[in-house]
Amino acid sequence: MNSLFCLIAGYLIGGIPFGILIARLVRGIDPRTVGSGGMGATNVSRALGKKWGIFVLLLDASKGYFPVVFLAPLLMPENSALGGMLLAVSAMAGHVWTPYAGFRGGKGVATAAGAMGAINPISLFFALGIWLITVVIFRFVSLASVMAAIVFPVIAWRLEGELTPIVYGGAMIALFLIYTHRHNFKRIFAGTESKLF
Repeated sequence: MNSLFCLIAGYLIGGIPFGILIARLVRGIDPRTVGSGGMGATNVSRALGKKWGIFVLLLDASKGYFPVVFLAPLLMPENSALGGMLLAVSAMAGHVWTPYAGFRGGKGVATAAGAMGAINPISLFFALGIWLITVVIFRFVSLASVMAAIVFPVIAWRLEGELTPIVYGGAMIALFLIYTHRHNFKRIFAGTESKLF
């Protein structure tokens, strides 16, 4: 039953559409109608500017971070690591299929990063390094985000020394982001994906 509570709580928190709320307050637009059609920080940055994109990035990351840090020990004190994984993945699902805005959300990258930072900050540090290197070389935020997500469970596995809930959760997050970026990969191969610079 506690596992179910984690899934529900993570989904409802992750579904808070900060990108849509900020874009409507600042400029009266829905970010899902411009750019890539997402409500995440990257698309909000395109629509409103970098400072608002960073603000939304932090808000979206908090949806992954705070549930893992504060709710997992409360809802599953006997196994907070598993609770954290359930909260992390369901928060991402909430961001991608937000129940507050017609089940159309963003890609889940910032929410995933927040969750990964709460789960294993050292692994996230290495993952962010891969993100930066990939962006500098290829200039695709989408590709960099997926590469960072793939690296995270690998580093966590090395640090943990065994296949723990953190490693499995990280692998689920990586698979989730590969799925949400499937159209980005099609555009990369077609030569139509937007580059960062």
